Amino acid sequence: MSTIKDVAREAGVSVATVSRIMNNRGAISEKTRKKVHKVMKELNYHPNEMARALQTKRSHIIGLVVPLIDYSFFSRLTDAVEEACYDRGYKLLLCKSNRQQERELEMLDMLQANKVAGILLCSRMGDAGIYADYELPLVSIDREIKGIPSVTADNHSGGTQAAQALINAGCRHPLLFGIDVPDYMMMSLRYRGFRDACAGEGLDCSELLVTMDDMKETDEADADGTLLADKLVKYLQKHPHIDGIFITGDMLAAKLICAEQMAGSVFSELPIVGYDGLEVAGLLKLTTIAQPIAAMGECAVDLLIRKIDGKPVPERSILPVELVERNSTLKGC
Repeated sequence: MSTIKDVAREAGVSVATVSRIMNNRGAISEKTRKKVHKVMKELNYHPNEMARALQTKRSHIIGLVVPLIDYSFFSRLTDAVEEACYDRGYKLLLCKSNRQQERELEMLDMLQANKVAGILLCSRMGDAGIYADYELPLVSIDREIKGIPSVTADNHSGGTQAAQALINAGCRHPLLFGIDVPDYMMMSLRYRGFRDACAGEGLDCSELLVTMDDMKETDEADADGTLLADKLVKYLQKHPHIDGIFITGDMLAAKLICAEQMAGSVFSELPIVGYDGLEVAGLLKLTTIAQPIAAMGECAVDLLIRKIDGKPVPERSILPVELVERNSTLKGC
């Protein structure tokens, strides 16, 4: 197995020069960089990041903790984070908390033990205050935590734009359909934005919120969304004045739209707005509020690296969302 000394000898440079090139430090000519990288490839040399971290007390590895991986928002976010890390000379270590507090803390302890340079955190813990004095540099994504820089989308504006899209479609009695989430989750702000916009227009806004237990059941035993769809249909039948729906997540909207029980129901005739801007919304021609997921990931990486380097970073970075209008709000009420 080749070592850094072998690379230095073959490239005709010092070990210190090879080290500076690997760590992207110091003034090294492009010619020398290319030569060293060529030798590393020829010798199949791969630096041991963990060993380097133990020696230097700093690695070029960034940890990312997400609650889920198979949900499109987090898979797209992970892809954006990995690309941004790669472009900036860092590697990514991905962890999944599965929305469990103990597992989230376990993942952070593991990342700290492996000397990562910093951590990007999508926390779903009720009490995230323990992170304020955390030893490693942290940046929070899609969650504001006091004392930690955060990157979020403008959820309140997104809720406002969703309401306006339904208003423009002629709706006067819209329904907000989503998951009942705690106030600390940024999703709650899109609800508030929707409510505020409806109140400002004097609209009669109804709400139907399902619990996290309902969603777990949907994920496990009701994968096609039939039970949720049935719940929504019954609600609409009981409240026939409702003339438009804001569904607070694209995947939730997709399950409802595709459920067999929804075919030909009154639901299919109503204007609908989703949220997130996922690919499935385009496939279903669903009007949606698109979050800048890739930009959020890139911004979070940049902030974390600045923090790792001891540079000042803003406490809050709120990125704009965008209304993407499609057939679901163009069919009229």
